[in-house]
Amino acid sequence: MSVPDFSDPRPAYLQIADDLCREVREGHLKVGERLPARRQLSERYGVAIETIRRALDELTREGLVSAHSTRGTYVIKTPGSPQPSSLELQQVLDEVRKLAEHVERLETRLADLEARWRLYTGGTY
Repeated sequence: MSVPDFSDPRPAYLQIADDLCREVREGHLKVGERLPARRQLSERYGVAIETIRRALDELTREGLVSAHSTRGTYVIKTPGSPQPSSLELQQVLDEVRKLAEHVERLETRLADLEARWRLYTGGTY
C-alpha cells in the first residue's frame, strides 16, 4: 500500500506519521538516527512540506522524534518502549553535565597551550 492512501479517510499527515512510526518499529529507522530532510520526505511521499511538518509534529507530540531547527529531526524512542524513569533521566543528565565540564576543562587547556605556542613561535602556527 502506498502512503498516503487517498481511499483512507485519515488525513495524509497521520498516514505518513504512522508509516514513519512503522519504520522505527521495524528497525529501518533507529533510535538516535536522523530522519531524512523534510524536502526529501515531501518528495518521497508526494505531498507538500507542510504535510510533512504536521506528520513530524505528530511524532514529536507522541515522543518518538525530537526536532532541532538547525540539525534535523531525530528518532528518540521506539514505539511501545517504556518511558525512562525520572531516576534514569537524572543519571543521564548527570553524565551529560560531567561530560560538559570535561569538555570545558579541555577547552581551557587547549587555549592555554595555544597561547603558549604563540609566545614560543612569535604568533605563528
